[in-house]
Amino acid sequence: MSVHSTRRIARSLVTGLTPFLLTACVTVMGAVRPGSSRAELRHLVDSLTTQPEFRNAQWGVLIVNPRTGDTLYSKNAGKLFQPASNMKIITSAAALTLLGADYTYKTTFLTSGEKRDSVMDGDLLVIGRGDPTVSDRMQGFIIGDRFRGLATTVMDALADSVRAHGINQISGSLARVGNAFPDSIWGVGWQWDDLGEYYGAGVDELIFNEGTAPTTLRPAPDTLRDSLYSGPAKNPGKAYLDALKDALVRKGVAVETGVMDTILSAPMQMDTLFVFTSRPLRDILPVLMKPSQNQIAELVFRTIALERGGIGSVDTARKIVAQQLLSWGIQPDGFVMRDGSGLSDLDLLTPETIVRVLDRMQRDTAFAAFYNSMPIAGVDGTIEKRMKGTPAEGNVRAKTGTLTKARSLSGYVTTADGERLIFSVLANNTTTPGSKVTGVADQIGAALAAYRER
Repeated sequence: MSVHSTRRIARSLVTGLTPFLLTACVTVMGAVRPGSSRAELRHLVDSLTTQPEFRNAQWGVLIVNPRTGDTLYSKNAGKLFQPASNMKIITSAAALTLLGADYTYKTTFLTSGEKRDSVMDGDLLVIGRGDPTVSDRMQGFIIGDRFRGLATTVMDALADSVRAHGINQISGSLARVGNAFPDSIWGVGWQWDDLGEYYGAGVDELIFNEGTAPTTLRPAPDTLRDSLYSGPAKNPGKAYLDALKDALVRKGVAVETGVMDTILSAPMQMDTLFVFTSRPLRDILPVLMKPSQNQIAELVFRTIALERGGIGSVDTARKIVAQQLLSWGIQPDGFVMRDGSGLSDLDLLTPETIVRVLDRMQRDTAFAAFYNSMPIAGVDGTIEKRMKGTPAEGNVRAKTGTLTKARSLSGYVTTADGERLIFSVLANNTTTPGSKVTGVADQIGAALAAYRER
């Protein structure tokens, strides 16, 4: 259920790149032109973004050297664009600042009755706060295995924890308590045709495998996945409890009345069995940023609201993140946020906003966690196959974004002089194939990696 970007028009994009070097001379659109590096860089970007096939498109480009304060190139840098998954830059930066790289999610398991022998007389209750780590992708990433899914293995461990308390039978139900995320499970402005796709799955305070619905089927253990899913869950919280029930059954714990499809108020009597603590945010962000995972981004966005505002609503998240952006010196008219992932067509950012956030994160104590979470050109994430064979390979750290009418690439690149530059390339309303648009961004990234200031 890997998601390359927020919305894909095709299942894969193939970008053809022509390697070139920008040093004493530069290859621009097939012609070698001598001249100063900065002048040639500007000519290159102008030439790429003003090709006839982009006549009806809008481009926003900003390239800066944060150490010197120089702007190497600027085009429509103060204009608003649909950022697509570049919105995840904002969400991740705000989360590291407001929650901290060591932040962990805690899911509490309780009982509403007394245990008699091996029977728990009552319900098994779960209080969730948005933990996104019960995921094939998350667990596989942690152990360095990109293929074998482990979401059900986490559920098996939770079931083992129940058994460790001497419980072999639950006379009541599995149920949720509390409502940490009271809004719709979907983001504001998400398109109807996205909601049936894995990248458009809804989120809630309890979520199993990034919002997919579990089945009771399980293939042989030597297959690449250890669980089967039936697509996005209509009720993510219930899907989590369904997966937990399946795990309890596998571990020999009977649940007499099944899963309750309602959210309970806290009962008068509750006894905590155990608390499941997630991996820290520094380990979660690479799984959010590198594959551009929408559901984790939405959960982190709402978690900011829950932890800093007391209620995990989207409106609260927008207000808190907006305050953080303003404190960083972002112009009030430089952003419009409607969700945390960028799947919403209503999100808007300027290249200036993105570049300033990237600059502020460079000076943050959590920068290593932020920098390490970003896709690496030619190496991993959504730019694993891009910019290969160019100076950008293994160098550019940048977040992609893809919507029907938007392409974006923003991040960091180290020049041939050893200077770390910050760049943002946004394109909206293009009618050319997406591979041509991403090809422009890739050529800019490769040029910046080869750039040498003289």
